[in-house]
Amino acid sequence: MDNCPICGAEAERLPKTGDSEGFDCSRHGKFKVADSVFAIETNGRWESALVKAKARAKVDELPLIMTYDF
Repeated sequence: MDNCPICGAEAERLPKTGDSEGFDCSRHGKFKVADSVFAIETNGRWESALVKAKARAKVDELPLIMTYDF
């Protein structure tokens, strides 16, 4: 188990796809984070970044948090 980058709760790490890491959090559901985001990690803004990523995601697609979501 890993930790959710948004809330810190235990989260299942999903298989890596391209340049992103996937997570399955009981609070935030399934989502991906671009590897470049971990380099700029800005505390306190993860929730709003996920909201933006969910708004962009297609129906059958996991939301992908990108650097410009911060």
